[in-house]
Amino acid sequence: MTKKRICAVLNAAMILGVVLFLLLGLARAILRPKAVNDYENRTANQLPVFTLSGWLDGSFQQGVEDALGDQAPFSVTMKKYYNDMDNSIKYKAFTMVSEADPAQMVIYEGFRIYGGDHIAFAPQTWEEVEQPLQTRAQELSSVISAHPETDFHLYYIEHETDVVFETGEKLGIYEYLQENLPLSTDKMGCFEVNDLSDFHSRFYRTDHHWNWEGSYLGYQEAAKLLGVEPLVPTGEPVLMSSSFSGSKVQLLGSDNLFVEPFYAYPFSTPDMTVTVNGEPGTYGLQKEFFAGTASYLTYGSFYGGDFGEVIFDNGEGENLLILGESYDNAIVQLLASHFGRTHSVDLRHYETAMGQPFHLARYIEENDIDRVLLIGSNGFFTNEAFALED
Repeated sequence: MTKKRICAVLNAAMILGVVLFLLLGLARAILRPKAVNDYENRTANQLPVFTLSGWLDGSFQQGVEDALGDQAPFSVTMKKYYNDMDNSIKYKAFTMVSEADPAQMVIYEGFRIYGGDHIAFAPQTWEEVEQPLQTRAQELSSVISAHPETDFHLYYIEHETDVVFETGEKLGIYEYLQENLPLSTDKMGCFEVNDLSDFHSRFYRTDHHWNWEGSYLGYQEAAKLLGVEPLVPTGEPVLMSSSFSGSKVQLLGSDNLFVEPFYAYPFSTPDMTVTVNGEPGTYGLQKEFFAGTASYLTYGSFYGGDFGEVIFDNGEGENLLILGESYDNAIVQLLASHFGRTHSVDLRHYETAMGQPFHLARYIEENDIDRVLLIGSNGFFTNEAFALED
């Protein structure tokens, strides 16, 4: 058999294999379609219903392609192998650069990598935040002014999107809030990130949240802002895991490439009853992890997740309402130890969890709220999901 005939046979065999593969995917999509794409943690694409308009505008063809991508045998496995190989090649490439110059920033899949392992979101520009920040500041000003009997506090959390590490230029959201909200300077505070050193020491390398040092500093500053003396850890930080991979790694799909240790400070807090979304419950698994009886470690599983409403009842004392985002998960129980009842509300989830929209005036009245703490990073003060109705 000539070389030309061999090539022709191989090409025909390859084409036949591809056709059979697609036919198997089509048969599965029609006869036994799977409902979930486990690898990408989403609903699996199904075959679309044919329509003439869908055929003409190309949406039908795209739908068939997406369905085959999910339903064809071994398609998910191949995606995973491809992503792992692709990430491994890119990881080795930027590791070579980082090892040659640890101070060199490397852009990888839209992230900025510092020191070879510290993953950072890109810094935002003033043009990106100006309009939503102005809207939120006006909204918060109206709400604060409408409740002179309630003691409002604000704690702003800077992170990597607030500062350009290469130049030191900062976004200035906290300064804007200082100038445009009817709060005195003693009612406002800021968790500052001024340079790369601050970022390295106070935030996880693979996750967008505070690490043990950052969260303890944030708790101390927030407690003092509220006029209470912060608790002191009962011991040195305890290693919970040596292979923690956080939220940024999940976005990269590179779980096996970026890992770091997860430490936590031990504290002695008073006994509190906890209500989660209106039902008795628990918040986070800190006790279980310290006792060694919990294993699946994430930021949310350790400290507690993003729920519409969590109430900590510590007995008698002032009642505090915390309006925030996931950053306060790490410190909300510590803050709750200083107050009678602490209500933690995440406006992104409240209506879904509680079956009604959140209205601040009604909530303050129904729960005898004495103080309100507004706490979060720039997303909390610019994202419409955190819009506050009075």
